[in-house]
Amino acid sequence: MNSDRMVEVEEVQSEPVVSTTASSSTPSAQKVTQEKGMVPINLTISSIGLDAKIIPVGLQEDGAMEVPEDVMEIGWYTKGARPGEKGNAVLAGHVDNYLGKGVFFDLENVSIGDEVVLSDQGTSLRYKIVKIESYPYDDGPIEEIFGFTSQKRIQLITCTGWFNPLTKNHEERLVVTAIQQ
Repeated sequence: MNSDRMVEVEEVQSEPVVSTTASSSTPSAQKVTQEKGMVPINLTISSIGLDAKIIPVGLQEDGAMEVPEDVMEIGWYTKGARPGEKGNAVLAGHVDNYLGKGVFFDLENVSIGDEVVLSDQGTSLRYKIVKIESYPYDDGPIEEIFGFTSQKRIQLITCTGWFNPLTKNHEERLVVTAIQQ
């Protein structure tokens, strides 16, 4: 994504799922467990040769989602779901900048069914790509991308389409949706 234009989002909170066990006959039955998800630190899509670092991002003062300054890093939106939780975990990265390719330069080359792997310090989560869609840069389905869902999904976002030198922005946003396997 071009750093001059960010994806504008409304803050969406994702509540963890809490479950209890009815029986108290075992030690684990007395515990309340939470589906916490992971704080991702790496993303791999082998079909396009992508292996990249993930950093946490939030919102700018104007309500736009932050993206990493480094065009070779991916930003995970911390005000949404964590990967592994029910909901949309949103990850954004640059397609390019004036110096060349960005981390998501080849994201447009993924296919339905390709695997995306997110990892932290020892855990990996596998996702399967189920949807690839482009939207006008200022008119995407924000609720579908950032809102709650009962599925465990990730949304990968980058710029695509023609770069307009007058607005210093790509005309479209590419959104790749994947569901946890």
